[in-house]
Amino acid sequence: MSVRVAIEPALRGRIPAEVVHRLVAVARRAAARLGLGKGGAMLGVRLVDDAVMIELHRRHLGSAVVTDVLSFPPIELPFADARPAAGDVAIDWDQVMRQSPAASLAAWTEEAAQLLVHGLAHLAGHDHDTRARARKMLRAEMRAARTARITPPRRPYATGGGP
Repeated sequence: MSVRVAIEPALRGRIPAEVVHRLVAVARRAAARLGLGKGGAMLGVRLVDDAVMIELHRRHLGSAVVTDVLSFPPIELPFADARPAAGDVAIDWDQVMRQSPAASLAAWTEEAAQLLVHGLAHLAGHDHDTRARARKMLRAEMRAARTARITPPRRPYATGGGP
């Protein structure tokens, strides 16, 4: 799997290269475990701030709110790269810093990695809109997290919407 990481201009200089390298490694391992990335597929990971996340949420989901992660399934574009697309995941770095259990680069990186796995699970077809589907998604995320060598998710996700 090919992973492309884009950092919003407002965040440049705040996110070290080691974070990007870690997220690429996590994406490759977790995506493989979740059945994504066959045939050299391309995955986009976008690190954004609150303002960009609010705009993405407004544009794609109709409400202007901050959320920690959004997933976008692949779209078919004319004249697009010949490689298949796995989709895109946007992670709000400001939200990562707020909800991380500790205020350190290591903790923020781990939080971002967990959110990346959650976003990848959505791209793999999982959702948490019912209790049964949320449990199934959490199990898939836990397996993917172990494969990616990160801490498994520490919380189940709410049903009926949410991240």
